[in-house]
This record gives sequence, structure tokens and C-alpha cells, in this order.
Amino acid sequence: MEPADIQCALKKARTSQAEIARKLGVSPTTVTYVVTGKSTSRRIATAIAAATGLTLDVLWPGRYSTPKETA
Repeated sequence: MEPADIQCALKKARTSQAEIARKLGVSPTTVTYVVTGKSTSRRIATAIAAATGLTLDVLWPGRYSTPKETA
């Protein structure tokens, strides 16, 4: 998803990047960096996913995927 789409999803969920930051004890800038792709944080991304009801793969395709096991 594009950052604007993630922000829209947060708004629909009646929350914000600032609220996510407050709950996690990080700066709003840190959350913005994750949303815009300037930084990665599974912890922040998971909080955004939980707040929006979307999966990490929908929000950031391929970024937080777990490697598949090989036989």
C-alpha cells in the first residue's frame, strides 16, 4: 500500500500514527518512517496492522514476510 492508503486505513479505524506512537512509547516520526518505508520495524508495523485489521503483507507487500521453509 501507499503511505496515503495506510494513513486512510488508520483514519477509518479511528486512530492515528500519533496514537500508535503513544501506545508504543516511540516518537510519531518513527511511526511515520515505518509508514513511508524509510525505516522498518516489525513491532510498529504489527501495531498498525492490528489497528487497521489488515495484514502486514497487505500493508507492506513482501517487506515483513517470513521466509518459507525449504525441505
